[in-house]
Amino acid sequence: MKKLSFILLGAFLLLAIVVLINTFTFKSKQIAVEPAEFLNVPQSCIGNLQKAIRFKTISYDQANLIDSAAFLDFHTFLAQAYPLTFSKLKLEKVNDLSLILHWQGKNKALQPIILMAHQDVVPVEEATRKNWHADPFSGALKDDFIYGRGTIDDKGSLIAILESVELLIKDNFIPENDIYFVFGHDEEVTGKRGAKVIAALFKQRGIKPALVLDEGGIITHYKVPGLDKPAAVVGIVEKGYVTVDLKARIAGGHSSMPEKQTAIDELAKAIVKLKENQFPLELGPVTNLFMDYVGPEMPFVNKMAMANRWLFSSIIKSNYEKTAAGSATLRTTTATTIFNAGLKENLIPGEASATINFRTLPGVDTLAVINHIKKVINNPKIEISLRQGSSATAQIANINDKTFYYLQKTISAFQEEIIVTPYLVLGATDSRFFGDLTTQVFRFTPFTDPEGFHGVNERIKVTEFKKGIMFYYNFIKNYN
Repeated sequence: MKKLSFILLGAFLLLAIVVLINTFTFKSKQIAVEPAEFLNVPQSCIGNLQKAIRFKTISYDQANLIDSAAFLDFHTFLAQAYPLTFSKLKLEKVNDLSLILHWQGKNKALQPIILMAHQDVVPVEEATRKNWHADPFSGALKDDFIYGRGTIDDKGSLIAILESVELLIKDNFIPENDIYFVFGHDEEVTGKRGAKVIAALFKQRGIKPALVLDEGGIITHYKVPGLDKPAAVVGIVEKGYVTVDLKARIAGGHSSMPEKQTAIDELAKAIVKLKENQFPLELGPVTNLFMDYVGPEMPFVNKMAMANRWLFSSIIKSNYEKTAAGSATLRTTTATTIFNAGLKENLIPGEASATINFRTLPGVDTLAVINHIKKVINNPKIEISLRQGSSATAQIANINDKTFYYLQKTISAFQEEIIVTPYLVLGATDSRFFGDLTTQVFRFTPFTDPEGFHGVNERIKVTEFKKGIMFYYNFIKNYN
């Protein structure tokens, strides 16, 4: 017994030594840079964003519902607000409403870069209008915040980009490499008539960019679990998007004489099974990279856990699972988004259908999702059909490439004591269509903790908006 105690003590000490060595050799991946050059941003930028918000460029799944005039009027406004940009750069329209601006560089031997934003916004629910502090399409300025649909997603970025280009042209700047600015018109409804078409057009023309930069990641203060510093999360890939329709067909009848099983019963049981049998939590390649970058910057105990994931993975997973965002970071998510059945209160329907949306981790393809559904439901009465437009995740960007280093350097110079880290984007962006042109697709918006995204009181702080202009100005000016 004494011998066993010594063996256990020795094993514990060895384990402790390994854990401590891993912790103390877990080095920072942040880079030291000089602060970015201060930029005197003109006050007119505030009015330009306010005006941009007033154009109701709302996108809908049904193309006939889109107010094309609102988009065309928005284009006219942009050309008037940024005369140098629209006179010096080559403008091309795709499907009438999406925009490409091409800035020719001095060195044709260099690969171009692509900067993206989108013009369209999501609708505002009428029932929520009373909860807004200002009309959602007014662009009102209150307490140093600009209010309105699109301030964050994504007219704030679009206007910040154009403000920076206009300033650069005024400074007689000409880029070394070609730059393409891509402003889609239907990102909120899958981007199939805008960015998807533009990406195919670029591929046809043989355009091979060194990098693509779109929305996705943000700067966040103290919202990364275990990190007490601001972090800039740069998306190096986004989750896949798989939508499946489930249908049950069982003869219906009068509600006074219900059968033991109905179409609604069978479908409801299937949905509950999927809810209770989620995809497993996992520390995948992108999550591990994320932890490699944030872990060394954490207090000792958290740093120790991150440096020894082989030992503490269950604790890390448990902590992340406590929040919806944390859980979504570590697993392929399952969400029932539509349920249809029944026409009358006294009639049992013979058919019930539901739509399930999965956001997949890298490495989980559509076949894996279908197999998961079949295994979990295990019911031949449920028909399973994959919706068009479903797609697995794109290729993960290479963070050892100079493009990521440059992006990290630019962000680090942009704000003191900021931690820059690779990140898995949970939603879908227009940039996913550009994966055939380059692996170096990044998703980052230089705004801090956006508020009201897709919801009530969407707004941006004026100082944050100006910092965004400064970011794009420096990003373009110092590239190459």
